[in-house]
Parts: sequence; C-alpha cells; structure tokens
Amino acid sequence: MRPLLPVLLMLAMLGCDQIDNPGLVETGPALPGGSTTTRNVLLEDCTGFQCTNCPAAAQQAEVLKGIYGDRLVVVGVHMGHFAEPNGPNYTTDFRTPAGNEYRTTFGINFYPAGLVSRVPYLGASGLAMGSWSSAVANLIDQPADMDVWLEPLTYNDAGNTVSGAVKVAILRAFNGPHNLTLYLTEDHVIDWQLDGNTHVEHYDHRHVLRAALNSTWGEELIASSAQPGDTLELAFSYPLPANVLEPTNCAIVAYVYSTSGADQYAVKQVTERKFTP
Repeated sequence: MRPLLPVLLMLAMLGCDQIDNPGLVETGPALPGGSTTTRNVLLEDCTGFQCTNCPAAAQQAEVLKGIYGDRLVVVGVHMGHFAEPNGPNYTTDFRTPAGNEYRTTFGINFYPAGLVSRVPYLGASGLAMGSWSSAVANLIDQPADMDVWLEPLTYNDAGNTVSGAVKVAILRAFNGPHNLTLYLTEDHVIDWQLDGNTHVEHYDHRHVLRAALNSTWGEELIASSAQPGDTLELAFSYPLPANVLEPTNCAIVAYVYSTSGADQYAVKQVTERKFTP
C-alpha cells in the first residue's frame, strides 16, 4: 500500500482546538464496497423558511430520498434573506457561515435551488427542483473512486460532544487534491415556514445544516493522487453548535470533494450516520 505521507504530516500540524486527538492513518486493505461500489449523491437543498416555493422542493427531495434511500444524502442549507429573522414569527436565524459562503461561491441567486454533488448539470450548478431527479440519476450509478463510511457515533451528553471516525477506501486511481468535510445536520426542526401565501406555524424542517464542523471547506484528505488499496481513517470529536435543539435528531454527513481542476468542488463520495440507530 502506498502511504499518503503529505496527509499525515498535514494533520499532525493542525492543532485545532475543536478536534480531540485527530489522526488520519492507514487502516489496512479491507474495502467494504469493493470495485462495484457506486457513487452516492449529495443533494444540498438551498432553502429558506420565508421562501414560498421551498416546501415543494423539500417534498421533492423526500420523494428522491424514498427512491434512492441511503445512496442519496439530503441536506437543507438555509441561505440568504429567506433564512434571516423577520418578526414577529420568523425569529430564528437558520443561516450558517458555511451556507452563506456556498451561496456566494456557487452563485445561488434564486430559491429553492439544488446543488447535486456540486456537479454542473446542463451547464448550471444551482438547479431548479424540476432538474433534481435527472441530475441525481445522471450521477448515482457511476462507479465510485472511493468508499466513505462512518463508524458508530458517540454522543456525550455531559460534554455535549459527538465523537466517531470516518474511513475512506480508495477504489480507483485518480489524481488531484481532495478535501474531507464533516457536516452536522439536525432533522425535524419545528418552526415557521411560508408555504405559498400560508404561514405554517409548526412546519417540519428536515436535514437542516447546523454547521460544517471542520470548517466550510473541510480539510485536506489527499494531497496529490491516490491508488486502489489506499485506506485512511480520521478520528474526530466536536462540540455541538449552540443552535442544535435536539441532539438525538442529529447526524454527521461526511463527503470528499475535489479542490482543483475541471471537476473542482465535485463531491466524489458522501455518507451519513445518525447519532442513534
């Protein structure tokens, strides 16, 4: 197996206060998915609780989730003025620093919009919900360059922290630097939502992005290239953000994406694990 020394050295120097004993190490040759593993897809639903058409988009995301199951990871990323507090009822600030930066980077200027593994479809990155189904289908059966999975998560109530490990197995040779990002999401957040002309008081907001735990753009996982058989493990421990209402409704989303070249920002693999089974 070819060691990924630049990655090991980079993590040894991180020194981040939020990470408890981080370590990216080779974990052996076991490849849980094998060469037949296909690409999972990340659907980032760019939304807001004062967006009149966003409930229809959220419903479309759930329809697709019902079709593809765990192979499709949905994250509700609240963005822009539609996610800002605007009293007397819309008092919650659903925005996140990561969501705001993604809005600028990907040029999201209408809502609802969807980022489908951040891969342009028919020349566009931010997609109207009518294109989500085709864009997901276009990617989800492609052979995967890697498999990514999360070990069981541990939530410490006393410290309000989540701990676990993310593992990566390289299945196909590829070049170019790649980052790993960890999202914390919360499901079933009950709050107001504008649906058409109706103000819905007890709306069920699904898969809400609460934070990008290891920063908006994550951290370097692969410095230059990877070969089949390379396997990596990153242990992590993070405090939950103050905006989390119910930890047992939370999940970790881990995804790897390209940071340069023609496929910059493209999510190559993604997985999700809830705090509780």
